[in-house]
Amino acid sequence: MMTGWRRGVLWAVATAASLIVVALTLLLLLKDLNTAGTMAGFVADTAAIVMVVLTVRALLLQSGRQPSHTTASGPGSVAAGGSIGRAVTGNGNQLSGPAPAVPPGMPTPGGTADAAGSKSVTASGSIGEAVTGDNNT
Repeated sequence: MMTGWRRGVLWAVATAASLIVVALTLLLLLKDLNTAGTMAGFVADTAAIVMVVLTVRALLLQSGRQPSHTTASGPGSVAAGGSIGRAVTGNGNQLSGPAPAVPPGMPTPGGTADAAGSKSVTASGSIGEAVTGDNNT
């Protein structure tokens, strides 16, 4: 559910749009087509400028993010840029059944995950289960 300032902005935009529609309808009913056309053009130009500004802002914010990378080094190591349900990194393991549900977790900023060393497991999100030994059942 939307709360806080976003809800206020949504209501302000909805109210402004409703008032504009009512004003244009009244102008058309009063047969003042010249003023209605001018007002509609002004509203369309204003909306286009706002959309261009928001698009440029979104592109600039997106370009500032670091790309996520995942690195695993060492025998049997596992690294994930997201979440892991189950990671098994040993010899002779005989696990059965479905992987556990991944607990909710927020990825680390940048989405990086580095696993170094033998049988190491890391994720930028959550890990449901990591089995790193040998001969587990």
